Amino acid sequence: MFVKTDRKNVLIVEDDGIQQIIMKRFADRLGLNVLAIVSKGFEAVETARSLPEIDLIMMDVRLADNIDGIEAMTRIRKSANSIKVIYVTGNSEPETRNRALETNYDAFLEKPVTEEKLRFAVSKAFAEV
Repeated sequence: MFVKTDRKNVLIVEDDGIQQIIMKRFADRLGLNVLAIVSKGFEAVETARSLPEIDLIMMDVRLADNIDGIEAMTRIRKSANSIKVIYVTGNSEPETRNRALETNYDAFLEKPVTEEKLRFAVSKAFAEV
C-alpha cells in the first residue's frame, strides 16, 4: 500500500544527529518536504506553532531537554489537532505507549526504523478513509 503524499510538509524531532540524517534521508526518498529538524521538545512546540503548514511530525520520545516527545505532542495538539504524528523511538515500554495514546498518534515505530516501515506508516497516516 502506498499513497502519493503530494509533498506533505514534515517536522523531524530527534535529538541524535545521526538519526536526524537518517530520518531526513528517508523523508526525502518518500517525497516528503522536511520543513525543519529540531532536537528539543520546546523547539518542537515552538516550531509547530510557527509553521502552520506542517502535515506530519516524526517525533522521538526522549529529547535533549526536559520536555519529552509525548509532552511536546500533547502541547502541540492543543492548537493543531490535525497534524499527523509518527513516533520513532527506542523507548517502547508499555507505559510510554500508553502515554502516547493520549496524543492520538498515527504510528509508533521502534528504532532502528527501516525506510519500508516508515513508508508504510506514512501511507497509512495519509490514506483516504
